[in-house]
Amino acid sequence: MKLVVTSVDYAPEDLYDQTPFNVSLLRQLPGTDRPDYWLGELEVPLNWLNENQPETVSHIILAARWAGTQIEPHVENLPINIAYVTNSAQLEESSVDFAKSIFMAIGIATEVEGGNKPKPLAHIFAGKIARAFGVGNNE
Repeated sequence: MKLVVTSVDYAPEDLYDQTPFNVSLLRQLPGTDRPDYWLGELEVPLNWLNENQPETVSHIILAARWAGTQIEPHVENLPINIAYVTNSAQLEESSVDFAKSIFMAIGIATEVEGGNKPKPLAHIFAGKIARAFGVGNNE
């Protein structure tokens, strides 16, 4: 699955200028608090100023931000949490090791596998939140 992160918030200043960016999801990883984190490889590495030292980030950890939502095929304008992988050992781990990454930003992502293009942000309701507002799938 491939996502495009179209915008970020609560991010370091250098990340705003590098958005949008594409990420290929490699595999889902459980964490200690939830089972649905994703390890992703960036199409173009991100530059990061870490304690005044320039670094390059090639992998990130993603998770849906809101309860009742998840990263899945055909998702559009989904709020996500973004963490930079800071230790390459995380790439071989079978679960998320929070000591090997650092939370970096909140983002908005759309799944773009097969040529799907992000649509302008019109609504971001999904799952339980959508039902609470009487929109979306009310099953």
